[in-house]
Amino acid sequence: MIELITAVKTREAIGKRIAQDYTCIEPGFKGAVKRRGEIIGDKDVELLERCGHFIVYVYKDEDSPHGYIHEDEAVDLMAKYISGPGLVVEHVEEAKAYLKAGERGLLVVNSTGLRIINETGVFVVATRRTGSFLEKGELAGVVDLIPLYVSEGVFSKILDSIRQYQPVLTIYPSRGLKIGVVVTGTEVATGLVEDYASPVVVEKIKRYGCIPGDVVYARDDEEEIVGKILSTLKTHDAVVVTGGMSVDPTDYTPSAIRSVADEVVIYGLPIKPTTMTMLAYRDGKAIIGVSAGIIYFREENALDILLPWVSAGVKIPRDYLVSLGEGGLMRIFIEKRSAR
Repeated sequence: MIELITAVKTREAIGKRIAQDYTCIEPGFKGAVKRRGEIIGDKDVELLERCGHFIVYVYKDEDSPHGYIHEDEAVDLMAKYISGPGLVVEHVEEAKAYLKAGERGLLVVNSTGLRIINETGVFVVATRRTGSFLEKGELAGVVDLIPLYVSEGVFSKILDSIRQYQPVLTIYPSRGLKIGVVVTGTEVATGLVEDYASPVVVEKIKRYGCIPGDVVYARDDEEEIVGKILSTLKTHDAVVVTGGMSVDPTDYTPSAIRSVADEVVIYGLPIKPTTMTMLAYRDGKAIIGVSAGIIYFREENALDILLPWVSAGVKIPRDYLVSLGEGGLMRIFIEKRSAR
């Protein structure tokens, strides 16, 4: 421990300034009961000991030993360094820095930079998953320092090690794009069966900050599906096509999307439910093909993964989609499967 900090019995610390926050954990409560820099008084001793703090760190002379950064300042500096556009830093008790969404939008995390920080054994940064859609003010990440102090030299080396991966966290704001819906299936297009799919899609479009556009219908005919996709794209920023995404004889949606797309990013997401999902682009506009499984799994499905990116106008990387296999069993799939 730095020589300007010393550990003393709590009862011997009366009249001295403590060098860190001290926490109490009880049923229904966890938080700092004494904060760094406060003077310990007679009445504080019983409280601290009840919380398990029989020995505390106190300052000998000054707050900031030369050449070292206290945890309070260190977490704030790191949080500001790794934050990109759309994030705000808030210092909280127990020497933590919160990274919060400054606006509604998509969170993207540079996993390499994050891993390097967490490998240091000095800082710990925990974040929401990349691809999360956050409302303004929602928590995106937390920065902690393991020791009470970090030397300026070590801190500088850590910053240098992640410089090329900056920013580690970024919020891309929702752009309020207009998204159209093409519902496929002869039974739906002819009115034989009610359209249960488009309400789910419209609900998701609104959830992720976009504007629901036209809802149009196409029979199980590839040429007709192609025509509806193309006409919808002319007046919308993206399109979601539902139904006909499997390998049945009348499932023409995948081939229709392929025929109009400049690029097919993926067909078959490594997730459950709604594995049979396709993502493609035409003229920079996203085309999402999802199975009718969204009707049964309306609570959580592929649209919850893809629409946050579409909303922010950020092209979805194939590597990200492939990585979804780890953790790809959604809770709703497990719950509904177990309930059968």
